[in-house]
Amino acid sequence: MKSYYTHLQSVNEFGEKNNVIRKPILRSSGVFPVIQNQQYSSRIHFLGYWLLKRKIPEVALIISLRNQFGKILLREVQIINEPKAFSIDLEKLLKKIKQEGDFVGSIETEFNTTQDMVFPYPALVLEYYNEEFNSCVHTLGRIYNDFEDLSENEKFRVPETGFDIYETNDLNSFLSFVNGPKENEEGFIQYVVTNSKSEKLTGKFSLGKINPFQTKLIHFRDFIHDLAGFLGEEHGAISLKHNFEGFYPRFLVGNIQSSFPSVSFTHSYYDCSNCIEDTDFWNRINKKHYDSSVYVPIFNKEKQFTDLMIYPNFSPSDFSLKINIHEKNGNVVFTKENFLGINQSNKKLIKINLNKILDENKLSDNFYAAHIITEFKENKIPSRIKFGLNVGVKGLESKLPCNICFNTKMGNPLLENKSGSFHWAPIFPHRNAIITLGNFSTIKDYKKDANIELNFYRMYDKTSITKKLFLGANSEERIFINEHEDLKEFLSNEGWVTIKADNPYIEGYYFNMNKSGSVSGDHFF
Repeated sequence: MKSYYTHLQSVNEFGEKNNVIRKPILRSSGVFPVIQNQQYSSRIHFLGYWLLKRKIPEVALIISLRNQFGKILLREVQIINEPKAFSIDLEKLLKKIKQEGDFVGSIETEFNTTQDMVFPYPALVLEYYNEEFNSCVHTLGRIYNDFEDLSENEKFRVPETGFDIYETNDLNSFLSFVNGPKENEEGFIQYVVTNSKSEKLTGKFSLGKINPFQTKLIHFRDFIHDLAGFLGEEHGAISLKHNFEGFYPRFLVGNIQSSFPSVSFTHSYYDCSNCIEDTDFWNRINKKHYDSSVYVPIFNKEKQFTDLMIYPNFSPSDFSLKINIHEKNGNVVFTKENFLGINQSNKKLIKINLNKILDENKLSDNFYAAHIITEFKENKIPSRIKFGLNVGVKGLESKLPCNICFNTKMGNPLLENKSGSFHWAPIFPHRNAIITLGNFSTIKDYKKDANIELNFYRMYDKTSITKKLFLGANSEERIFINEHEDLKEFLSNEGWVTIKADNPYIEGYYFNMNKSGSVSGDHFF
């Protein structure tokens, strides 16, 4: 793990002091565990955003398909020279090599340019899918570019955590990753499981030898005795300390449902509960700003639910949570200063049912946004603060909500001078796609409105559709793609949207509300 301040410098974050020894990023890569079986398959989606955001005219993509044991089965080169939507389809790749039957393996994507791409990990989306469900997550693991890249990211070794697990007769939890170029003679994991009562279960298990570039798919119940009994019928969380080296160990993690063959996944995140260095805490405390805050949409239609998950993964600190709930036009309809107190000496797994707050306060509209605000004690503000956002639908075939891993925004006064923001997100029109945009800030007395330009791109060609909207301070806008016939027809099966604003504080998410009750989604790039 890099320190947060090194990360800000390395990605040229606005307002950061220029690092004169920073190495330009000419290779940006991601490696993804992929599966195809009788129930579902895998795809990787991306937009030619380098042409739009960085003005890079051409990017060369190398696609490498490997089997479960790391053997290369296929390599292809593709030139990205148009700002449109792209997709890498596992089923099509397997047909090219006449591979039949079930498949577990990996797809590595390597984007190469002669101009600085800034980020060493590209903005791609992994999707597992069939006609009745899909699950999405952004780029997770990657193979390091060089030794300098490796040494920066492995300077601090921390476990991975920050996601939900279930273990019942119908649901089972898993993790998957692709090893780097170095053989691991004896892979092992030490774990701490936390159940819904915040009780702990600890242990360790061995994975044996792991080949270079081998794909590992691990079902926790096969390694943790009586995991189902410990979790009961409720959710839990797990922290994983490992000895993996030579690749960025961000895991694909989630849950599989048997009765309705489907998957819901997200990515793991740093467990910083033992990170106590000065660089693990935020040093730009400003009275004009909240310590940190983040906007989340609340889905409250019919059987929809929205839960905020708080995992025991922060650097040691005490804080309170404030929740403001806003109507679509920005009016505050609920506020509570000390909604929840969190103490470092009593680390708990916490689920906040946002719909219950609406019910208790007789708020019955379908469109509310929550502004989640943290207030840390004694100026001990962790520099990495991650929560989870679960959106689901009760009573349908799918039992699993999405489990979006996202960070709160630090109260960074440098952002006040930034002129605008640029984001992008995938759209799957045939899956009841919803785009949500929020204009919320860490500034306490926030009053800045936003003019936003949305550009929609498709796979067939580089043409686009442009729409504009105005978004007031502390307001939210939701775009239901099915309600826009021009967008449905233009995008067809899949596409992307870019969000360009004259305001640096615009945030957002995308969701897919499948008819089966399966909900997928993630935060914007």
